[in-house]
Amino acid sequence: MPSIKDFTRYIVHLVIRPDAAKRKFMAKYCSRIKGKRILEIGSGKPVNGKYIYSVKDKFHASNRFECTDIIPEFGHKILDITTMQLKNKYDIIVCFNVLEHVFDFNSAIRNMHAALRNKGQLLVLVPVFYPLHDEPHDYWRYTEHSLRKLFSGFRKITIDHSGLRQFPSFYFVKAEK
Repeated sequence: MPSIKDFTRYIVHLVIRPDAAKRKFMAKYCSRIKGKRILEIGSGKPVNGKYIYSVKDKFHASNRFECTDIIPEFGHKILDITTMQLKNKYDIIVCFNVLEHVFDFNSAIRNMHAALRNKGQLLVLVPVFYPLHDEPHDYWRYTEHSLRKLFSGFRKITIDHSGLRQFPSFYFVKAEK
């Protein structure tokens, strides 16, 4: 029998449709990217033998794609974005549904910026209206205005949302170095 938490998550997923939001942003921004070096932050745990949280399969096969996570049991390269010291290495960094779990988000954003090559792109997806999850490591919900300030060190920022502008369920940030 499912728990109250499982039932609530199921209802929220029916209403908010986080996977549909992710697919929408992926189709708009990622499907035409070819021949790039891509780093995925938070590739996630396997579910029934498949990495359903990773977006690797949404990119063209010509890309060099690195899956990472902070949790060793998930089976990816271990990477902590608050302490990583990568410089000018990637064309694209994908950070979907991770930043709300990073307490020191300023260091994470600085480090991802440093890891991007000139004109590299950081793609970020964060929830706005979403229940607490992966507790106790669910720290933040961002607004469009806070995201503009947080990513102000980038040359160009585009912010899109899922849902009504005044009541968004997710934000998608495309920030170019």
